[in-house]
Amino acid sequence: MYRHGIPGFAAAAPAGNAAVLVVKDERGQPHRGKVFAAVHAHLDDVPYYASGLCAKLMSEGYTGYIVRTSNDEKYGGRTTAQNILSNEEDHFRMAAALGFKDVFDFYYQNHDMNGISYIDLRGRLILIFRMLKVNTVLTFNPWGPGEDDPDHWVTGRAVEEASWMAGMPNDFHEHLEAGIQPHTVTERYYFCAQPGQPFNRVVDIGTHIEKKIDAIVECKSQGNGNRGSIVRAQLARQGKRLAMLGNDDRAADRAYARQFLLDNDREYGKQHKLQYAERFYYVDHRKPSKSKADEYIETNAVRI
Repeated sequence: MYRHGIPGFAAAAPAGNAAVLVVKDERGQPHRGKVFAAVHAHLDDVPYYASGLCAKLMSEGYTGYIVRTSNDEKYGGRTTAQNILSNEEDHFRMAAALGFKDVFDFYYQNHDMNGISYIDLRGRLILIFRMLKVNTVLTFNPWGPGEDDPDHWVTGRAVEEASWMAGMPNDFHEHLEAGIQPHTVTERYYFCAQPGQPFNRVVDIGTHIEKKIDAIVECKSQGNGNRGSIVRAQLARQGKRLAMLGNDDRAADRAYARQFLLDNDREYGKQHKLQYAERFYYVDHRKPSKSKADEYIETNAVRI
């Protein structure tokens, strides 16, 4: 299993012969009115894999929502109940730091999501995608190699299926009775989370790196968000001080994150002459305004 903050943990491969597109900020808010949902399994997944992209999309007009599928009960170093609560609290703080409009927690048992009702998970996602009219999703690559965490691949596959099924009028008739109409998710960004996973988008997150740090430092129950303040306290007990960590816990956490927890983003950026970057496999299911058939008919039809 990966560990955040270890340089190179998510070394990845370009997507076959497909061109890799470097995506930079767009001026103004060209995506005003659009909605994205970031769906992850654990507190620290989106902060590490995609918080720069989340901040970028919101700055360009998107409204963002975040969904956490597991209860994170295995992380936090305390009792199961205490871990669930601390991760929940961290998740809400992290979401607020990034600017998400709302948070959905599903609370499936951590590490055991391959044993849940998969159809139940997919159905819950379909309701959210329809209700919020989600245009774009961010999640795990459902078929990415090297993914050994069942919470990750179950989440990714459920999102993939829910994205197109949400647009099918004969799935979940009760939604229509409640006034919730079918709505297809047309764009997907899959995290580049494990060695060897493909990517075809490199997203420049240089102008959003402070927001990414804001998100990471809220991951205290897992994800090393408070590692700086822990080190600062340890040094103080030894009668020592590290200038980089500043004079208070928040400054220490931010400095530690900046210095040690962004190595992958720096490395990704360096390869494309950027300061920081995130990688994704992007899938576009938007339909052209006119199909080939429509264009052919329009061009060739004659009056009789």
